[in-house]
Amino acid sequence: MQTFAQFRYTEITRAFKQAPWRVQTQVIATLAALAVVIVALGGMYLAEASRAATAGRDVQFLQAQKAALNFAIDRQEADLAAAKSLTRLEGRARELGYVPAQPEHMEFLAVKGYPGSQSEAVAPANEVEVLDYNETLGTALAHWLSVVIRPGG
Repeated sequence: MQTFAQFRYTEITRAFKQAPWRVQTQVIATLAALAVVIVALGGMYLAEASRAATAGRDVQFLQAQKAALNFAIDRQEADLAAAKSLTRLEGRARELGYVPAQPEHMEFLAVKGYPGSQSEAVAPANEVEVLDYNETLGTALAHWLSVVIRPGG
């Protein structure tokens, strides 16, 4: 006959021993949970890869658009340079009736106090005196306001 300790050990092991179908159910549930986790991680990876691919395609599109705009800008600058060329401007000026200036048609103005060299061809009758400019912005505004807003008016 069994002692109480042996009986108790037998009862405890029988209580913790599980039926075979419970073990199979636990294994299947664990594998199913593992499959769900793997599918979820794969889905997140696929979504992130899709976003990265979309961003890459957007960058390629924007780079192509930038290249097209740079080409258009270069084309416009080339057209502007051609329009500003000296031969084209001279031709257009002649079409409008302009002629090159000759020295006898030019008038020179002598400015008293100018530090640079004065040409000998300047007639003394054309001499102009330049006054010093010493008015500040504040004084000019005060004068302008006094003219615009007259007292009592």
